[in-house]
Amino acid sequence: MKFLRLLFFSFLLAALPVVASAAEPASVWTQDYITKVPPIIMKDPFLELLGQTKSPVPYTYEEVVKMSGHSCMMTAASWIMTKMALEKLYPDGQVPVRGQIKIQAPGAADEWNIGVIGQVMAFITGAAPNTGFNGGVFKANDLFIRKDKIAYTKEPTGTKPSKMEWIFTRTDTGKKVAVKWDLSKIQPPPLNEEMLKMMGKKLATGEAAPEEYAMFHGKWNGATKYQLENANKIEGLFTARMIE
Repeated sequence: MKFLRLLFFSFLLAALPVVASAAEPASVWTQDYITKVPPIIMKDPFLELLGQTKSPVPYTYEEVVKMSGHSCMMTAASWIMTKMALEKLYPDGQVPVRGQIKIQAPGAADEWNIGVIGQVMAFITGAAPNTGFNGGVFKANDLFIRKDKIAYTKEPTGTKPSKMEWIFTRTDTGKKVAVKWDLSKIQPPPLNEEMLKMMGKKLATGEAAPEEYAMFHGKWNGATKYQLENANKIEGLFTARMIE
């Protein structure tokens, strides 16, 4: 009888819902700026066609960080350049449309960090390289074709990062905007290539001292946060211009 009572209470406990501990953190992130960036709102006609939404969809910087695998100057710059281009192409409160944008990269996909930047831009706009969705049975509508809407040059161009312009084109109107980013405008100056190479191996192998980790984390995230907070405040940090 005692055994049956114990068995009964075991089943009862197993059926009870799991309640999250009050001690659980509100966020998984140790850098709070990751969740404080306002989202980019996109209308996606393909999601609407499939009956999966009736409203514009928010894309967040947090999602970009997950997709990229980290937050850095590059992911932040990609986010900001995309946002600025969309604001130019869809002014006066218009909601940008996924699948309605083409992007021309300023170099080859494996040149510098061009492919990394393009990946973020593709995630937000739906403009994919040749691996993207070809429209399937819906290809009668160009909005649903994502393939080949972001294009890279076949060969490296050798363009300096501060001169690299990304060209965004709105396919329904033909309007074009060029956006670029100058990392030399970041203050205080971020970790340069020499410092990164010197510290990279120590950090990757766990040989760095605690104070070295702390210094690296501060400079890495500080430069990223600086861009997100000052994109429209520091002249020349980011530039967007309409192409006639």
